[in-house]
Amino acid sequence: MDQARVMEIWNPVLGKSGSGYLIGDDVVLTAHHVVDGVRMRGSVEVRQLDPEGRTDWMAAELVWLPEAATSEVLPDADGALLRVTGLDWQPPVTPPVRFGRIVGKDRVPCLGLGFPDAVTRPDHARDTMPIRGHVDPLHGIKSRMTTVHVDVGIVPNHPGWRGSSGTGLLCGPHLIAVVTKEKSVASGVLEAVPISGLAELPGFEQTLRAHGVHFVTEDIGEASPSSDEEPDDALIAIPPLSLRQRLRKLMLPAAGGTMTILVLLALSPPASGVTWPIGSTLCGALAGWGIDWLRGPRSAGASREDAVRRLLEAVRGEVERRRWQLLGNDSKAINVTFVTVPQGGRDADRAWPRGDFNGISRYLDGLWPKRLVITGGPGSGKTLLAYELVHRVLARKHYDGPVPVPIGLSEWDTSAKFADWFSARLGQEYLGGSETKARDLLASGRIMPVLDGLDEMDPMGSRRPRAVAALTQLKRFSGPLVLTCRSDEYTELSRADQRLLDCATVRIEEVQPVDGRRFLEERTRNRARLAELKDDLFAPGTATRAVLSSPWMLTLASLASQTETGAAKLRSFLGVPASSGGKKEELRAALLDEFIPTICEQDPVDRRRQPYQAQAVVKWLRLLTAGLRGGHESPTHRISALAPSRDLAIHTLWPVAGPRSARYAAAAITIACWLPALLSLAVCLHRNHALPLPGVGLLALLTPAPLLSVWNARARYVQPRRILFQRLSSRLGWTRIALGATLGGVLMLPLTLLFGPGFALAAGAGFAAVFGFGLALSVRADVDRRHLVAVGTPSAFAVTVVAGFLVGGLGDFIGLTAGCGAGAIGLAVGVPAGLRAVRRNNGGDPDPNPPGVPTPLSPLRNDMKAGGVSGAVVVALTLYGTLSVEWLRVSWPFAVITALACGVAAGPGFVAVTTRQYLGLILATRGKLPWRLAAFLHWCHERGLLRSAGTVYQVRHDELLEWLRR
Repeated sequence: MDQARVMEIWNPVLGKSGSGYLIGDDVVLTAHHVVDGVRMRGSVEVRQLDPEGRTDWMAAELVWLPEAATSEVLPDADGALLRVTGLDWQPPVTPPVRFGRIVGKDRVPCLGLGFPDAVTRPDHARDTMPIRGHVDPLHGIKSRMTTVHVDVGIVPNHPGWRGSSGTGLLCGPHLIAVVTKEKSVASGVLEAVPISGLAELPGFEQTLRAHGVHFVTEDIGEASPSSDEEPDDALIAIPPLSLRQRLRKLMLPAAGGTMTILVLLALSPPASGVTWPIGSTLCGALAGWGIDWLRGPRSAGASREDAVRRLLEAVRGEVERRRWQLLGNDSKAINVTFVTVPQGGRDADRAWPRGDFNGISRYLDGLWPKRLVITGGPGSGKTLLAYELVHRVLARKHYDGPVPVPIGLSEWDTSAKFADWFSARLGQEYLGGSETKARDLLASGRIMPVLDGLDEMDPMGSRRPRAVAALTQLKRFSGPLVLTCRSDEYTELSRADQRLLDCATVRIEEVQPVDGRRFLEERTRNRARLAELKDDLFAPGTATRAVLSSPWMLTLASLASQTETGAAKLRSFLGVPASSGGKKEELRAALLDEFIPTICEQDPVDRRRQPYQAQAVVKWLRLLTAGLRGGHESPTHRISALAPSRDLAIHTLWPVAGPRSARYAAAAITIACWLPALLSLAVCLHRNHALPLPGVGLLALLTPAPLLSVWNARARYVQPRRILFQRLSSRLGWTRIALGATLGGVLMLPLTLLFGPGFALAAGAGFAAVFGFGLALSVRADVDRRHLVAVGTPSAFAVTVVAGFLVGGLGDFIGLTAGCGAGAIGLAVGVPAGLRAVRRNNGGDPDPNPPGVPTPLSPLRNDMKAGGVSGAVVVALTLYGTLSVEWLRVSWPFAVITALACGVAAGPGFVAVTTRQYLGLILATRGKLPWRLAAFLHWCHERGLLRSAGTVYQVRHDELLEWLRR
């Protein structure tokens, strides 16, 4: 217990003293009979316990007494509240008091510290005596009083306990009762009035809130406070590695792999053909991977417990980062209260009637089963409460329960099973791509999904089919679960009998003035400036109190109060009645006006982290969000469905530049990527006297690739490319590689009859490698394989046959090149056909399982990586051809230039279509948006202007979106 909160009380009317406990900054709880004879607002004196005797008596006044009419509710209600009014009073710097009530049947240890007669000194001053014992909840049930059995230390006789009336009784950190008298049944048996009983009396809770006391009672039923409640060592947020550091980390593996390739090429035997360079390249890649693996940290094991520990650390770091962003780049949260909302059946057992942010983890601990639905209005803090739950659970010293893992619901295509979707997301985001390990942890009950945004799964005004489908599947999931949804939407679903079963449902309440004042005090950097505001901001009936009842607006007010300009705007609204027409809307607009300028303030220590001016940020965000309410066209093209209105996906931002500008700019970029390659190859053919024939035929064979790239670049919707090397360790990846190898072998049969075994073997191997590995590493999981093969294989065969007839006589290198090109064309033609087949069966729109997409910028990064890997393969192949093939051979410098040009054409010019559309948007807006748009969006996310929801960004709040649109 906090000794600084133990108070001694002097009643001047009776000339007697008693005990009390400080439960707020200036509010003291004591027994009623301690202040007998004192009228309401009458004066008493109090002083704080100080072992060194430095405290003086302070003036106080009586502010609450139980009314006589409440005797039927609690006949022995013997409590009173005092308020310290002394001018020199300084409240102790201690954590806020937590209140509790005893539940269950087991005895609970308790502790109190008072000033009884038994320790009166010769100078008539009273010393302290502890009350160490236990509370038996089965004793005195009818009286509704708390019985304390003193069983440790000195137990004075009956008269000796006088003077201890008013002593605060604590069970662990919770204040549960105030001692009133000793019972006559035995020595050392005391009677106390429970805090939960006083809370039922008129005016008690209202008086506490009016004088700045946060009042929420928590259930206590365990033998002792758990050591798990103690916070672990302070966590330190470590920023991710910079681009320079990542490149430095890759330098040694890249150098080792390159050296291996060069050494093996130097040792190439005569007439080795194409096998030696390909083998050398693969050996170099294997050497680089091996060096990187040897330099990486070794895992302690592959057991389930090791996976749980690694998952816990990964989730803890990610939640710390997101919680910081949600709190406006701070660590102080508003201790908002919530109430349990009975659903009329199939509710979780042992749910408290009320709770708050600070007690959310203990609230969940008491539930059986551990299933919770968090509801509230817009901006009430649902997502923040969910992250606060995860933060407080993982901050315990010794936590061995299920690991809470927050995942956004907006990306779930409910045609996929919940276990499949969640395991894939968990594996890709936190377990290094191991879906099998994720599924094992989920099945063993070691994971508690924290699903955010049920209301965001469907557009407003719809019948919410995706939300209904999600709830249907979640009802079948019997494990621990947390779900967030807006109150109105969840009430609507509940009326239609579409709600989560066997769970507790809570609704977040408005911010109380006491919590708002404490929050502002904790966040402020200038107490003198805040002192002019905090009391008047929450005056009853004012516009400021009405507006600042929302956590979102209160957070904006805390940011605005940090600058003199923002504080002046707040002062201009002090005392304005809430009934004044339009004043609340004006205040909201004023707070939003100060939001972006405040977070754009220059940091004198690190200016690089504040690179944008407020006016530019507002202009760019307004341009990006201008068309959100209208949405963008669905990937199906023929359906007029609109995407969710708040989503900012990096690969669907092209409408910002107009209906055509960005797409046609992307097409122009595609042509620019292909022209150097075609010109370089033409020069190579010319130097080897292969023009006009057969060089023209070879160039003509390449023409469909840039045409197809241009067509894809101008599409209204593009699927971002990605390469998932984790698939090589999965069944899906190996079955697709086997499919590519099988199709390549089948193609060899007719090609052997037409062009001979050498050409057929090279073409089949090239097709098998590109088609099989491309299908395994870069194509989404739900593509319809039958339609893909039915469309892609004939296209690939046609490309190979045309190549064989036109330039097949130039050697086996043409067969290998034709096979690789046929594999790429087969994927480019077959994958869209497979996706269309999936969409006809209500799937594939958008990607239901976006592995490797932990952040909204990952689609762009993955697309660039896929283009880079594809380009590197083509560079190696072209370099071999221009140095070794007789009809392409040129000097070393020009060979390198030609290889790089072909790599640009194949990678950025063919594979990385999302990258081209992104660059097209930058060029089409011509300076209206920042040139480094991705970096700007990332900065907005870090500063709390945007939030991430799976593969998209979203404007942090609807009110901010509306303000930007205005």
